Amino acid sequence: MSTLLSLQFQLKDLCRATQLSEKTIIEIVEQGIVEPAGESPEQWTFNTHMITVTKKAYRLHQDLEVDWPGIALAIHLIDELEQLRKENLQLQQRLSRFTSD
Repeated sequence: MSTLLSLQFQLKDLCRATQLSEKTIIEIVEQGIVEPAGESPEQWTFNTHMITVTKKAYRLHQDLEVDWPGIALAIHLIDELEQLRKENLQLQQRLSRFTSD
């Protein structure tokens, strides 16, 4: 099993990486779309996956004019769908060992 390196970013780093304001990122955090470690914005740390999620959430907000609570639900459902697809693929691979086509 390989270990993935997960970098940690402060709020200002996330702002630079996503080109979003602190206010926007705080709104995204308050909606539960990303959950940084730390008690306050000054202490928050974000991992690399959170950069992707933050960008995706903002694009949905801008492009589709979805409100933040709707985006939180959409991101959750997208993540759940991706997880189910991974599990389905794993099960198909296991099953293929026992069946011949």
